[in-house]
Amino acid sequence: MSIVFLLLLIILLALSFGGFSNKIFGTRIMSGSGITKVFAGYFIILLGAGILSLMISVDETFKGDFLTDKEIEENDRLNSDIYPTIESGKIDEAEGLTKKESWEFPLKGRLLDVKIMNQHAQIFIEKVDSLEENVEVTHYSTYSYMDNIDITDRFPSPDIQLDGTILKIFPPDHVTIKLVKFSKAFPFTQFYEYGEQISNGYGMMQGMDFIYIRVPADIELSGDGYVIN
Repeated sequence: MSIVFLLLLIILLALSFGGFSNKIFGTRIMSGSGITKVFAGYFIILLGAGILSLMISVDETFKGDFLTDKEIEENDRLNSDIYPTIESGKIDEAEGLTKKESWEFPLKGRLLDVKIMNQHAQIFIEKVDSLEENVEVTHYSTYSYMDNIDITDRFPSPDIQLDGTILKIFPPDHVTIKLVKFSKAFPFTQFYEYGEQISNGYGMMQGMDFIYIRVPADIELSGDGYVIN
């Protein structure tokens, strides 16, 4: 709906209200003192603004799940328990981790040099007897949130490539997040004792990123990463 149409609608409502007021309340109010006229005009403006605010839709560019304070506190507690679980080789059992993306590459030879191009993620490497000719890479992350809104899915995974015997981990693209908050329109909040308060929640927290690599047990490793076994 165009803004011109909305303005015309408000004007028509104001004119209609003026005629309705003359019929109901007589000429006393609409032709009375200056204070009465000001009050009547203010009421018309509030009525039009209230209707306008109800007719304007709020489009969401991203819809995130709302996290309660209790859920965020629980996630923070789980974060402190993640490292012992990962280092024991039980990352699939770790609570509070989101599995974001996986890769599988065929190995060329029995050497693997792991190179991380920045310090964005932490790398753990597990040697597995059941693997023979492939290397498996998985990206995990803990929760990210902004003002109690879960934004974990907004952050992409890194780019991972196998170049010969070198496993390269490139940083993900930068993410720009714009947060806009909407409150109820002034006509509905002006009579609140303290107005409408907008909570800042828990601010912003970007989760920790983990790159978990599984390789055959007889592979010779070099470069970055912590070998857990």
